[in-house]
Amino acid sequence: MAENTHSLTDEEIVNFHSLFDPIALVEFLDTSMLYQAGTVTSCAPAYAAMFIEALSDAAVKHGIPRAAAYRLVSAMVEGTGALQVETGKIPAAMKDAVCSPGGATIRGVEALELRGFHGDVMSAVDAVMGD
Repeated sequence: MAENTHSLTDEEIVNFHSLFDPIALVEFLDTSMLYQAGTVTSCAPAYAAMFIEALSDAAVKHGIPRAAAYRLVSAMVEGTGALQVETGKIPAAMKDAVCSPGGATIRGVEALELRGFHGDVMSAVDAVMGD
């Protein structure tokens, strides 16, 4: 039988939030989802680092010094993540907001999708989950 709620008192919840909210995102999930959440949050930093590396390599290829490329790309990833958490917007809406009709961004999105970006990321999680 899955635990559907926590077993903490109201006071313990307040204490928990006062300790962890300043340093982490606290997300309460059903116990049955803990493995999946742990998999995504513990493995994904490697995937994010690979994305940062690849985008930085592209920046270097086009003349940006490596250290600057890492700083710029990492700040962009951090900012995009913070914006999503703050606004609650779905990532597709955030992507659509920066894709001008016929513009450079949508052409880049198309190139990523033609090469299986979305499916590759999902397949990486499936591999860890044993699917």
